Amino acid sequence: MKSNLIHFCIAFISVIICSCDNSGTSNGSEFLYPKELKQLHNNVIEYYLNQENDDDTIEELLQNFQEDGSWATIDYSNKIRGGWPVKNHLKHVQSLAINYKNKDSKYYLNNNLSKKIHKSLNYWLDNDFLSTNWHDQHIGVPELLLPTLFLMEAELSEKQFKKAKVLLDRAKIKMSGQNKVWLSTNVMLRSLLLRKPDSVAIASKAIQNELQIAKGVGVKPDWSYHEHGAQLQFGNYGLSYLEDMIKCYSFVHDTPYHFEANKIEFLRNIILKGQQWILWDDTYDISASGRQLFENEQAKKASRLKACIHKMKVLDKAHSKVYDDALVSKILSGNKHFWKSDFQVHRTKDFYFSVKMSSTRVVGTESVNQENIQGYYLGDGVSLLSISGKEYENIFPFWDWKKLPGTTIIQDNKPLPIIKFSDFKTNSVFVGGVSNGENGIAAMDYNRDGLKAKKSWFMFDDKIVCLGSGISANTEYPVTTAINQAFARGGVVIGKDDEVETNVRKHKEINPDWLLHDNIGYLFPNGGTINLSTNILEGSWTKVAKRYRPVILTEHIFKLWFTHGKQPKNKKYNYILVPNATEAKLKDFNKNKPFKIVNNEALQSVESMDGTLAGMVFYSKGISSIKGGVSVNQPCMMMLEEKANQLIILVSDPTHKLTKITITISGKYKANGSQYVNGKTQITLQLPTGDEAGKTVQLELQKQE
Repeated sequence: MKSNLIHFCIAFISVIICSCDNSGTSNGSEFLYPKELKQLHNNVIEYYLNQENDDDTIEELLQNFQEDGSWATIDYSNKIRGGWPVKNHLKHVQSLAINYKNKDSKYYLNNNLSKKIHKSLNYWLDNDFLSTNWHDQHIGVPELLLPTLFLMEAELSEKQFKKAKVLLDRAKIKMSGQNKVWLSTNVMLRSLLLRKPDSVAIASKAIQNELQIAKGVGVKPDWSYHEHGAQLQFGNYGLSYLEDMIKCYSFVHDTPYHFEANKIEFLRNIILKGQQWILWDDTYDISASGRQLFENEQAKKASRLKACIHKMKVLDKAHSKVYDDALVSKILSGNKHFWKSDFQVHRTKDFYFSVKMSSTRVVGTESVNQENIQGYYLGDGVSLLSISGKEYENIFPFWDWKKLPGTTIIQDNKPLPIIKFSDFKTNSVFVGGVSNGENGIAAMDYNRDGLKAKKSWFMFDDKIVCLGSGISANTEYPVTTAINQAFARGGVVIGKDDEVETNVRKHKEINPDWLLHDNIGYLFPNGGTINLSTNILEGSWTKVAKRYRPVILTEHIFKLWFTHGKQPKNKKYNYILVPNATEAKLKDFNKNKPFKIVNNEALQSVESMDGTLAGMVFYSKGISSIKGGVSVNQPCMMMLEEKANQLIILVSDPTHKLTKITITISGKYKANGSQYVNGKTQITLQLPTGDEAGKTVQLELQKQE
């Protein structure tokens, strides 16, 4: 280590002596980098100088700059674990350095600004501020410090570098998933700064090794992302993973350490087969965001993902068209079930819908660093429907967290438990989905905290049929199923028989045929008593994450839910969500039912009236009357599509335990391995195992005369 430091310090002295070109993309020291590192160094400098920073930001920073090198706006004694604000100091120093080295800034090579950069850098190096979170010391601080060291390299003293190196050396290549990417990137850049090609190569390889399907945390075979166990983390660790991989791709592009073609393809698929699915216009799906339910966070995450897509369009030029399409998020239509994450998305050009579930295999949510402290039920069948993308924007302070949309919950008066990622527990085994890429079904045999319910969502074209049966619990408190809980936008319209009541705003129990609010229709084929509330509610961000001050806010909230009573026994519900609904459309659906529905403890099924599309959730082996009779010898999920002379069967195993399943269907059909006996066709399907357990299997049957 000592020899490395001596080597670097000699290089620094040479830089100071030889530097004669302070252009925006070169600090005059590039010739001191070994040949194999020169392009990498240029790429790094160019990357940092392309970061957005305007002169107005610098002026504001300088106004709050103090003589000792600190900022008046930062509390340096703060030790909070999540979102440690003291790191803003290093962000500020970085902003100053970027503008100082950027030809387009009026502060370019400004001598006074240089002095302030050194003062502020020294303030951090002399104090070595520490939080209570390991992440800050090993990942966050080195990551934020490195850009300043590169940009100011020609002006740094031996003493400054010696102190900085102590901080940089805390990063080691270890762990897995995004944590490994963060650490390895810090090591790669530190090694570049030390002019150590071998170490750069090792770190680059460690980063690229994470561009593969992960056995543990990381990218999964369905292109979802896990961290902290089998937990969906698209918008937390997963989005950071994507950003950092693209950053590293930018760093090593056209260097000896460049990404191989298969790694670039993998990165492309992360966007197109994963992240792209949960971006709706300028909003990032709440259910895919991990624990980061912060103010304006859904818009920020959407912006970050779009920035990633823009960068990939530049880097991955041969496939620029697919990135253009990805940037217009409403182009993407269809259905995708992420079988490794108990998560399903259904979208058209007009609306977005998702269902987030959990099981004995999949962790539903977490509360870490005093974030997501109300999210105990976020993995319990939360189903969110968006048209404008604004339905749930910043709604978290006002949510009734025991009536999250789509969930069936005991309404006790106890505070919600705060769960760490290892604390989430559910006994639900039969949880999964089936999808043909256009339509899909999600189902959850819910079993948590003494409450049981069989819940399913049939996402067929432009409607979502939501079914619940077998709702049972031994509790002194009422059990409810929340239909929706969103911002109130205008009045509520209620239809019953041939009468329509408009502009309903007050709280009341109702028994409607249908209901319309904010362009979303709610159809109740079997009626039932529904609870409606459109009250103005108080809320505070501090009840969502402790980083916020306890400021009281108010908002007008629309809530719609079923009450199943105390100690419910085999209760059920049935409703249909109709995006972009009108009164006329809902009246027509109420009169001319769009589906045939079966909803009991053994079977939940939905069939279109013309019989061309049907779905079944078999909670036990049994038979459905659809198509004259379809039976299975194991619990499973199934979709049927009828086409000319063809019946397409799609099957999945929500338990992820089966290896095969036998299906018997009325009529004469032909397929590999099929048998026709006594007017029925029987076929045994082999089901995926291992990492693909739970994935949909498709079988095409040809009709025979």
